[in-house]
Amino acid sequence: MLLNNDEFLTALTELFVATRENGSVRLTVKRYDFTGLKEERLKKRAKRASDEEAMQLVVEQLSLSDKEYATLVRAVTEKKKLSTLVAPADLDLFLARYHGLLLTNVDSIKKKDRARRKKKALKQRAARKAHAQSLKQPKST
Repeated sequence: MLLNNDEFLTALTELFVATRENGSVRLTVKRYDFTGLKEERLKKRAKRASDEEAMQLVVEQLSLSDKEYATLVRAVTEKKKLSTLVAPADLDLFLARYHGLLLTNVDSIKKKDRARRKKKALKQRAARKAHAQSLKQPKST
């Protein structure tokens, strides 16, 4: 679902809240150039001509010159897909707000428990060392 920038950030916050306990959100950010779409995609979308024309108008408005492109930002969960097109002039402001949103919602990411893994590795080394020493000692009978 293509949203404007403010609606996208609001919906993204809701996605993060909904997936906090269970689920994940996959995010992508990439350059968007309408003329770069393959003909196959255009044929498939030809059925929805009104959507196609609307998308083309949005991209033409957002792309100021040959060197500047709109940016496509997507958020996908198992059940929901969101996207927005960001104009080159609005990109810095959008990314600042996007970054702030990510910082406030990354607390649900599981941290790596390095201390626990290190402790487990030390125990395994000690067990191997003890086993090796027991094999070297002559058996007394």
